[in-house]
Amino acid sequence: MSTWSKVGDWLKENAGAGTALVGSLLTGNVPGAVAAGTALVASATGTDDPSGALAELQSNPESVVRLKELYYENEEAVRSHLESMKRLELEDRQKEHQETQKTVRAGDGAEDVVVKRTRPLQSWLSLFAGIVYIFYKESPDLAITVTLFTLPWTYAGLRQVGKGIESLAKVKRK
Repeated sequence: MSTWSKVGDWLKENAGAGTALVGSLLTGNVPGAVAAGTALVASATGTDDPSGALAELQSNPESVVRLKELYYENEEAVRSHLESMKRLELEDRQKEHQETQKTVRAGDGAEDVVVKRTRPLQSWLSLFAGIVYIFYKESPDLAITVTLFTLPWTYAGLRQVGKGIESLAKVKRK
């Protein structure tokens, strides 16, 4: 049994420029966009079954040509759906970043001394362990070295990004 995302993957790889955008609709995660792509493919192939539609597209070049025609007739709507999918994806990433920053700031401002000092202490211990490992190991393993240095670099990076965002917010408020 095939799914619409498999049809979309096939379109993106095999059907050409405009039709590949219809494939992008089918592989997205916005229900309205997937429904629009499904409707276009169903109109071009004559079936609303993903397996049948994929088989029709693979075996009948005329159905691909018809899908391209439908794409050009509905190009503005397709691009609008793609824009909304990308906007939602970017908003989701931004919210994820904001939550990370809130978590870092909450830990920094915590009343409990253990909570407030745990991450910095872990980062310092990892940094020192990495330095000791590099200087005392005859041939240090790259994976272990990267692992030991990841925590301090990540913590320092998150702290700097958080400080930068706070500085920008203060400038905008003035």
